[in-house]
Amino acid sequence: MDETKRRQIIDAFATLPEGCKYAVATERQLDEFESEFGQIPDDFRWFLVHCGGGTVGCEWVDGIDKLADTHRKFAAESAIINGWTMKGVFVIGWDGAGNPFGIETATGKILVEDHNFRGIHEMASSFQSFLEHGLLLET
Repeated sequence: MDETKRRQIIDAFATLPEGCKYAVATERQLDEFESEFGQIPDDFRWFLVHCGGGTVGCEWVDGIDKLADTHRKFAAESAIINGWTMKGVFVIGWDGAGNPFGIETATGKILVEDHNFRGIHEMASSFQSFLEHGLLLET
């Protein structure tokens, strides 16, 4: 993400009501998460440090306090029969229907696995695009 877009995203996020965002992450929190679950994708790590998490468009993106629970839940539900099948995705939240969505580590795309319509679908071509669409009303 270029610095101009980052500044715009920070400014847009700052205008959200307090009940629509999580506290920003500390380096210690990030390190603790990464020691258990692995590296956080760079753009998402930046977002956690500067924005924290919360509403992006109609979705809730986890803050650092929720992220470990999301990863544990996703892993547990992926291990059961008829569980989640998404692989190679760093999950960053659950949509309004309870579907996991996240960053595909190989491509950077934002994917969601839909239990109602079946399958894995692209929500955005990148995390930057996801943020721009949800916060800056750009496509």
